[in-house]
Amino acid sequence: MRPVFRLLGGRHLVEREVDDEIAFHLEMRARQLSERGMSPDAAYREALRQFGDLTTVRATCVITDYERERTMQRVNFLAELRQDFWQALRVLRTNPAFAITVVMMLSLGIGANTAIFTLIDAIMLRTLPLPNARELVAVGDPARTSSFSFSTGPQTSMISYPLYLQLRDNNNLVSGLLASGRVDRLVVRLDSAADEAQRPRARYVSGNYFRVLDVPAFLGRTFDGTEDALLGGAPVVTISHAYWMRRFNGDRSILGRSMVINGTAMTIIGVTPPRFTGEIVGTPMDVWIPLTMYDVLNPNARVLKEWDAQWLLLLGRRTPAVSLRAALDGFTALVRRFVGEHHRATMSTDDIRTLPVFVSDGAKGFSRMRASFGASLLTLMVGVGVLLLIVCANVANLLLARSVARAREMTVRVAIGAGRFRIVRQLLTEAFLLALLGAAGGLALAWYGSRLLLALASSGASMSSAPLLGLRLDLPVLSFTVLASVVAVALFGLAPALSASRVDLASAMRAHARSVTGGGSARRGVRMSLGQLLIAGQVALSLVLLVGAGLLVRSLQHMQRVDTGLDREHLLIVDIDKTAGDYRGARTANLVRDLGERFARIPGVVATSYSENGIFSGSESATTIKVEGFVARTADDSVANMDRVGPGYVKTLGAHLLQGREFAESDMELGERVAMVNASMARHYFGAQSAVGHYLTYDDSIAMRIVGVVADIKDHALDGTPIRRFYLPYLQPAFGEAGGLRFAIRTAGDPALLAKHVTDAARAADPLLPVDDVSALSRLMAQSIQSEEVLARVSTGFGVLALLLASVGLYGVLAYAVTRRTGEIGLRVALGAQRSTVIRMVLSDAVRLVAIGVAIGTPLAIAGARLLRAQLHGVNEVDPVAIAVALGALIVSGVVAALIPALRASRVTPLTALREE
Repeated sequence: MRPVFRLLGGRHLVEREVDDEIAFHLEMRARQLSERGMSPDAAYREALRQFGDLTTVRATCVITDYERERTMQRVNFLAELRQDFWQALRVLRTNPAFAITVVMMLSLGIGANTAIFTLIDAIMLRTLPLPNARELVAVGDPARTSSFSFSTGPQTSMISYPLYLQLRDNNNLVSGLLASGRVDRLVVRLDSAADEAQRPRARYVSGNYFRVLDVPAFLGRTFDGTEDALLGGAPVVTISHAYWMRRFNGDRSILGRSMVINGTAMTIIGVTPPRFTGEIVGTPMDVWIPLTMYDVLNPNARVLKEWDAQWLLLLGRRTPAVSLRAALDGFTALVRRFVGEHHRATMSTDDIRTLPVFVSDGAKGFSRMRASFGASLLTLMVGVGVLLLIVCANVANLLLARSVARAREMTVRVAIGAGRFRIVRQLLTEAFLLALLGAAGGLALAWYGSRLLLALASSGASMSSAPLLGLRLDLPVLSFTVLASVVAVALFGLAPALSASRVDLASAMRAHARSVTGGGSARRGVRMSLGQLLIAGQVALSLVLLVGAGLLVRSLQHMQRVDTGLDREHLLIVDIDKTAGDYRGARTANLVRDLGERFARIPGVVATSYSENGIFSGSESATTIKVEGFVARTADDSVANMDRVGPGYVKTLGAHLLQGREFAESDMELGERVAMVNASMARHYFGAQSAVGHYLTYDDSIAMRIVGVVADIKDHALDGTPIRRFYLPYLQPAFGEAGGLRFAIRTAGDPALLAKHVTDAARAADPLLPVDDVSALSRLMAQSIQSEEVLARVSTGFGVLALLLASVGLYGVLAYAVTRRTGEIGLRVALGAQRSTVIRMVLSDAVRLVAIGVAIGTPLAIAGARLLRAQLHGVNEVDPVAIAVALGALIVSGVVAALIPALRASRVTPLTALREE
């Protein structure tokens, strides 16, 4: 150990030893010269002269000695490490049951952490697989990947095409600025209308899209920017490598081939590389279409010249001289400037200066999943971190108990000269080997676990979404697993190693093997105190997880049972793409009436109606309005959401009409312009007065008389408060052509049973009419709270695992304590202690440990609940029910875990105690 301590002391210790050695040689030579008759001073001077250049010799000796000892240390360290490793393997092989138990526990803890981190890496951390992705800057809300909003008020979460052109042509912040919008399922046929229709996923992009992202063509060419020159003048498409292989079997002759999209012939000009799937995380595109073709392919929704049609997200590549901060500030100023110029008649200087603008780092692309599941994943990451702490505490308890069985081994090691550092290193090597095996098992669990979580989030049993999201065990994931393993070793291995390395040889000579580790009989209680402390910590952390899981479950139950104001159990929602059939004007009126009649004739249908946006569809519209007699105090006072609906819409939804009437068939024709408002809107603008009969102005020019007030309904989200909304007649010519078409069908029984009949009826009306989705409203509602459901399910699983681990740990500590106290219990029985007394004694120990854990865990659980504030709906952070259930579960599991050791202790007799001794 001398070289180790010399190097630990640094170069100064080596220099001091060299100085001592030189001084010794000088002293010996001076003594020899003195014996020959020289005076002491003269002898020392002569010895220095004969020695030579003292400084040079000293420096050479120091360097040589230091390097030699460093080399010896490396050689010795590697040799000892190799010896420790093989010794650890032999030790674990002699007790395979113990090794398997520990590895399984560690695999569970490390695997759960790695599974959550794999999803976090794929959704929140990983940059787009593009050259120099860190140069990208995003304009617009990255979560609104396929949204469309038509708002006459200032709105910047998405960008209109005219605003995009202004930003593209009037900035010096980026070398190129692309725009992309909508994720549509297009109706595609090859070469002619007679071919079978396909529904690939497409995105509209600007002509510089591939150039800005620096994506070359795998086959043919990509867009070169000329596609933006003329609206409707670029009937070309680029397809993805996956779609090329799936649809065309990799046929290289497809270049120049025609695709009929929504009735318009488009020419395939190129194929993208295999790795490129678009700028939206987890949503790979099949086809890219020039933005300028949008109005041609969607004649019912002409938006390219509309400032009020917000549907685009932007990505720009910063120039080398522009920092990310400068780009963010610059685009914020530009957006406010151009929006302010367009809305200068309605916006004040203060409104323009404070207009919220969505500008962010674009390296990670756009993602709806990031917004939907980001907070839940971070919450789960905290939860699995707590679970890993519980696992480590359990493993530490196992190692503490096992150190008793190895007491003789530790005594022999100390007796033959092993120091405490050497013993600790050997035990830590064993712990590291266990953690390494646990990490290997954890990676396997993480591979399946991350895909299972993704399947839960997708409301499906398959794991097919994993490749789309790019889940893989790459370098960041492997690095995280290694880090988790190292942390685990430090958490569960260090304390047992230090405890086991305390061996008192004097006590070992006198005591039984069970009392020689941990410092002998004088320190016998230290190990038990450490084990009890670990159990109390497990109970405390388990309480945190259980309370958190209880709060999330109760929040989910509240959302599932919340009063939506409509008949949620008997509604079927049908999404129909009428743009594919070029339905406009009278053709649209004939279509909706024909479909309504066909749906109404289906047995089991009670009522039908239709709307533009529908309910729980993800589609929303908002606009600025003016209300008779109301003076707006803020810009928000002039904004309301809207929808266009058919006759009988309120009745079909099972909603309540509070005042007036709802729309009739006569309101669908050219005549008086009427509207309905919801209760929140009526209350905001009219207070206690009746809203019926008053007028509101839409789009700054169209005045409508309010004919009815509808009770508030939760039609887009189950959380939050109802928002102001008004309704217009769907077919009223004065309001222009409606974009979407979604039928609501109210049934007498289970609506899902009628899905096929509804689809058949729609195809009978028009075989070429695409029916995008037919879903029961209850299913759409469940999809809207997917993140909450996943969070509640997984956190409940973590809570149950934590409870099980804490129970196992408590059982192990009590069983070990009973074994240690066999002599004491035998003596108590010999003195007349009853069996019930012994049972109460053991149970009281368990209750004490649980009580300590509860005392520590309760404030931690309350503090942790505050971190869940954003995920809780309709539930107080300090919820008595959740806390009571968690406490009850802990107490019951603690008593059950303690019962077996207590019964075993009650069967100890004085004879048994004597045999043990």
